[in-house]
Amino acid sequence: MTRILLVSTWFQIVWFCAVIGNDNWQPLTLLLVTATLVISALKTTINWYKYSLIVTLGVAVDFTNSSFGLFQFEAQQFPLWLVALWMIFAWYAHFLYPMLSQYPLAVVSIVGGIGGTLSYCAGESLGAVVFGASIFTMTAILLVEWSLIIALVIKVYGYENSNVSRGLSRFSK
Repeated sequence: MTRILLVSTWFQIVWFCAVIGNDNWQPLTLLLVTATLVISALKTTINWYKYSLIVTLGVAVDFTNSSFGLFQFEAQQFPLWLVALWMIFAWYAHFLYPMLSQYPLAVVSIVGGIGGTLSYCAGESLGAVVFGASIFTMTAILLVEWSLIIALVIKVYGYENSNVSRGLSRFSK
């Protein structure tokens, strides 16, 4: 349980750095994510192919939302700090999977969908993103997207072998 608390706290620190810092703290966010991944590569077993699938899926969803005007960012181009957030989220999901896989997929997807939606609403409140539609419309869209994303994350990481458990124990050393 201590590992999950530490990993969750680290995820939130990086999330705040990305969301509050936006483009101004982007180099710091990227440095924190890179350091996290390097340390994880040395200390644990992560299936980098599956990790990359989750990052690619998340970036594609947010890029599509941005392309349709649902997300508007301060910078003209798609922000690197948002890519970094997807990288740290996929890392975080790797460590949460063993715990979450004990519960029904529908429950995990709905709760995760609510959490993902609230995260974007918080990001909007903190000025990291401007929604291109009403809060009601954005909440509905994000809830559907995030519920599906969480289900896919669980399915992707669900095909891991017993290296997940060994990886968690090595991470704590």
